[in-house]
Amino acid sequence: MKFGPIPLDDAENAVLAHKLLDNEGNRLLSKGHVLTADDIQLLREHSHAEVIVAQPGEHDVHENEAARRVGEAIAGDGIKVNASGVGRANLMTTVRGTLRVNADVLARLNNIHDGITISTLQQHTLVDSGELAALVKIVPFFVPDSRIKDLEHIAHEAAPIISVRPLKSGRVVLIISGPDSAREQLITDFHPPIKQRIEFLGSELLSPVYVSHTENDIANALKDYADADLILVASVSAIIDIEDIVPSALRLAGGSVTQHGVPVDPGTLLMMGYLGDVPVVGAPGCIKSPKTNVIDHILPRLLAGERLTRVDLVAMGHGGLLKDITDRPMPRDKKP
Repeated sequence: MKFGPIPLDDAENAVLAHKLLDNEGNRLLSKGHVLTADDIQLLREHSHAEVIVAQPGEHDVHENEAARRVGEAIAGDGIKVNASGVGRANLMTTVRGTLRVNADVLARLNNIHDGITISTLQQHTLVDSGELAALVKIVPFFVPDSRIKDLEHIAHEAAPIISVRPLKSGRVVLIISGPDSAREQLITDFHPPIKQRIEFLGSELLSPVYVSHTENDIANALKDYADADLILVASVSAIIDIEDIVPSALRLAGGSVTQHGVPVDPGTLLMMGYLGDVPVVGAPGCIKSPKTNVIDHILPRLLAGERLTRVDLVAMGHGGLLKDITDRPMPRDKKP
């Protein structure tokens, strides 16, 4: 692409780089306008001798076409491309679920040409249908076709770059463990906020199961509901160690512990494990709060069918410092 000032005599069919005004501040022509012979005569009448324009090279692609092609190259399942013009393509969600972004490849694509930009929502964001998930913006009026082809090739090899994992409607079990004397209080503390979260995500929370806070009783309850889609275990006491009662109960039931302790606060003491293919979450006490905490980052991904590994959980540290919850036993210091 050629860019810069040229004489009016050479400007026909060039793309105007900036809007032009008359002496009274009224718009003569808009940015991006393709100049015609009549436009050039108009500019002469307003004492213009030259204009700043963009002119495509032989193998350049117009910004609108470039944006459409880039959008289509990176869009995966659950994403549709709306090429709205002015060098942009909006990537809109078509389903409710968690956003998946191949961040490493996205960085490569954004490094292909300084005129090609792709911005997205944060990885794993819970999105509704009809949301803007990503934006392709072509900066100049034209970009080389070869660079678009480079991007299309990389995106094809690494597809999908941007997609949505749809939420599924599942059966969720809440096991609450504690002494008989605390039964009503613990059910009152844990059940309503968890029920609200589960139903908001389109799944069903079964009636809470209350057992003694022992390895055997929790293990038996886990085995009783091994056909559920997700099991949450909330207890009278937080899980302090990987050998504590809840993770020990999961192993006793035949399951495995993926991770205890995640870099998210509030919610560091969360335990993640599996009983066969069923995810089992040993929930920290902060799930009693309706405010955002670690469980809100975990539940959508699990209910969308994602199997979380240690690597996934450790990666949550980036962005894992959430707003504090004042009713925690030891809230963060608020003093300046």
